[in-house]
Amino acid sequence: MTRVRPVEGQADWTVVSWLWQAYRHDLAPVVGAYPRPDGRYNHAWLDAWATSDDAAGYLLEQDVRDETTPVGFAVVNRLREGPRGMGAFWIAAPVRRTGVGRRFAHDVIGRHPGRWEIAFQDENVGAGRFWRAVADEAFDSWTEEARPVPDKPDVPPDHWISGTTCP
Repeated sequence: MTRVRPVEGQADWTVVSWLWQAYRHDLAPVVGAYPRPDGRYNHAWLDAWATSDDAAGYLLEQDVRDETTPVGFAVVNRLREGPRGMGAFWIAAPVRRTGVGRRFAHDVIGRHPGRWEIAFQDENVGAGRFWRAVADEAFDSWTEEARPVPDKPDVPPDHWISGTTCP
């Protein structure tokens, strides 16, 4: 059984920061990212979100061998002005393709009704299928467009899903 809970306090953000490394590692082949000299992937966005009142984090937890362990995280940004953004979303490999990620995405989106934008890299075929399916279920209607990545003309454009939650 999995549970979603808000990230509260520095200890929770530390857990997210460890999971962030797995998230960035998963994205590395798609975005051409390398670890930094200290061995970690860039975490500047995460650091900013952790101290912002314009972002919220969520942990997905599951009981594994008599322990509660994190199996996913999400960060929602642009809470004040919108549209809300799924700043980061990651699910651990053992629970992928089980429906857990889709339920997690719906839970997080449902906590922040209104307009949304969710970006993904089109080369990440699984992410595209996932977010399009979530959008079909979560939004009244939605659009998708390719947008250049700011300050990175050599990188393929991100794809952005824009929609509004169903009442």
